[in-house]
Amino acid sequence: MAKWNPLALKILMWVMGVLLVVGSAASFVGVAVFPFDSGAGVTAPVAGIAFGAGIMIAGFDPIANISWVRALILYAILDIVYQVFTQITIGRFDIVAFIIGILVAVLVLVLYPNKPALWMQGGMSSGARA
Repeated sequence: MAKWNPLALKILMWVMGVLLVVGSAASFVGVAVFPFDSGAGVTAPVAGIAFGAGIMIAGFDPIANISWVRALILYAILDIVYQVFTQITIGRFDIVAFIIGILVAVLVLVLYPNKPALWMQGGMSSGARA
């Protein structure tokens, strides 16, 4: 089973990248009608597409792109927190996004071969830091 972990991690990152790109592209309609993001000088769908593309590209070599792996874990955790928050505050809950967030966070943590490297540690280290 462990010999399939590198491939499974790559596929997971590619699939999540595609989901981010597709979901962000679909949000262009909403942002065109209600351009709330333009007040901050950004275009949220473009940011989501760029993030999803980065996750897909990093999926070719997740070990060398640990920052992107960390970013994916952070995204999954923030999505879970967001779903809980919106359920509590406005009664809106997306069960699919919630489940995908949990699955992605858990699977990345299980599949990543060098788990201690995922936790950013202070101090000096040799070699490049991603």
